Amino acid sequence: MSALADKASLAESKISCRLCGELTHAIKPHLEREHEGWGDIEKYKAEFPEAPTLSEYALHMIRQKEALRGAATQDPERKSETKKSEMATTSAATEEKVVPIHGHIGETEYRTEKVALHEALGLPLKALQSSTGKPIMMTAFLNSPFPEFIPKRTSGYVFQPEVTKDAAMAIELGMPAYFWGHAGTGKTSLSTQICAALNRPLIRAQHTGSTEESEIVGQILASQEGTYFEPGLLAMAMRHGFVYVADEYDFAFAQVLSAYQAVLEGEALVIKNATPEWRKVNPHKHFAFIGTGNTNGSGDETGLYQGTNIQNAANYSRFAIVEKVEYMDRKSEAALIRAHVPLREEDALKMCDFAKRVREAYERQDLPMTIGPRELINAAKVGMLRGNLAAGLEKAWVNKLPADSITAAKETLQRIFG
Repeated sequence: MSALADKASLAESKISCRLCGELTHAIKPHLEREHEGWGDIEKYKAEFPEAPTLSEYALHMIRQKEALRGAATQDPERKSETKKSEMATTSAATEEKVVPIHGHIGETEYRTEKVALHEALGLPLKALQSSTGKPIMMTAFLNSPFPEFIPKRTSGYVFQPEVTKDAAMAIELGMPAYFWGHAGTGKTSLSTQICAALNRPLIRAQHTGSTEESEIVGQILASQEGTYFEPGLLAMAMRHGFVYVADEYDFAFAQVLSAYQAVLEGEALVIKNATPEWRKVNPHKHFAFIGTGNTNGSGDETGLYQGTNIQNAANYSRFAIVEKVEYMDRKSEAALIRAHVPLREEDALKMCDFAKRVREAYERQDLPMTIGPRELINAAKVGMLRGNLAAGLEKAWVNKLPADSITAAKETLQRIFG
């Protein structure tokens, strides 16, 4: 077996969390992230004394670091390199936490193959074909150096053909894209589901009004051993060939988003305060940048998305693809609801008819809120348990409306459901 194949095999050697069954390489960070109150690894060990806490891959990374440390004691010229590695990977003897992504300084190598997009997504060719009628070919990864960043497939996800083609183009060709639209239209999950199907790593960076440039590019931090540079999510995505999703892009302030300017042009990211190995980060050939937001950068005209900001036109002009993501058609939305809740088709279609009227009323400014697939799925679940879909819609969405709008919404429910 080749060294690359051996490493790929190790990367797949995850262990199972005894609390939830999720596969991971290191139990401690998983507990901190997913299980409140279980952050203490000793508590987990006491409860599950026979359960492993590190995978073979994690142990392999620790052994590599220890070997590097041993070599440095024999060769003083390698001490600098060893220190960088030790700052990146925490010893199992202390916190049993492994963060191998920081240990990779050179360009990450992937074994790839070309696959037809429609086959990877489980769709017929006619749904996703090129202008010549041929399959759209995409790069899929055969190995997973960073399996923790490979998204999970969501059963029942419905792909809208045109916007899916745009997202696929952005990912395959590395063209920066920006998708905007109402909440619940699938702007973010689209990229996530494409990457899940292609076994490609993705980092999702959430933007808020308090997002700082250091969170994006990286910052100098301190430890007991001294100061070190912690790369930001963008720097890591660029170096290792991840798809970088800048989520809620329009919530950040324009001066912070200016950190993306050169990257959106396809240039290297230069971090002036970084240590030498991170000072200049060239974009990996598989790196792709996708932004998502509720507005197109011109501010919120609806009043629904408080906190979004008017953006710099020069920043938005650097996106090669800009697409407004609309709600899916009636039949597709009904199929999505039925994928999550065992409704009869006619009942799911009635729910979609209600959603259509709500959205039309919202566009006319007769209602202050629109309704998305997320609310419809929640309403279907509640309605199934109550034996009344109208009641489900009332509890999952109508009751969120201001008092003067509830009456009109209930009248619409009565007309559709009787």
